[in-house]
Amino acid sequence: MLFKKCCFFLSLDSGCFIIALFFLSFHLGEMITHSNDCLFVKNTSQKSWAVILMAGILTMGIISSGLLIYGAKRKRQGPVRFWLTVFTIILFLYIILCIIDIIVEKPPASAIVVQILIIVALIYSLMVVHSFYKALGRASDDDPFIP
Repeated sequence: MLFKKCCFFLSLDSGCFIIALFFLSFHLGEMITHSNDCLFVKNTSQKSWAVILMAGILTMGIISSGLLIYGAKRKRQGPVRFWLTVFTIILFLYIILCIIDIIVEKPPASAIVVQILIIVALIYSLMVVHSFYKALGRASDDDPFIP
C-alpha cells in the first residue's frame, strides 16, 4: 500500500470520493465546453480521430468516476478496479497526446504547464485509489464471512 491517508489527513475512501468528483466534473466540463480545442488536442474539427478519441476518453472517464463514487461509498473492489484500469489507460493516452501536442502544435508554456499538472494530478490520484483498492483487498482477506 502506498498511502494510508489522502493528502495526509483524509481517509482513503473520502479521498477517492473527492478524486472521483474532481474527475467527474473535469470530464463533464471538458465534454460540455468542447469546441475546436481540447486541453490535449488542438483543432479537433480538422482531425476526425481526435473527436472519436476525446469522446471515448471523456465518456469512459465520466462512467468510471461515477463507479468510483459508488465503490468508495460501498467499499466495493470491482468499481475501484474498473476506475484504476480506465484511468491508467487515460493517463497513457494523455501522456502521448501531451508529447504529440508539444512536438506538433508548439503550444504556449501555460498550456504545457496545465497539461503537466493534469498528468501529475492523475498519477497522484491513481496512487491514492490504488492504496484504497489494496486496503479493501486486505479488509476482505481479514473477514472470513465475506464469500
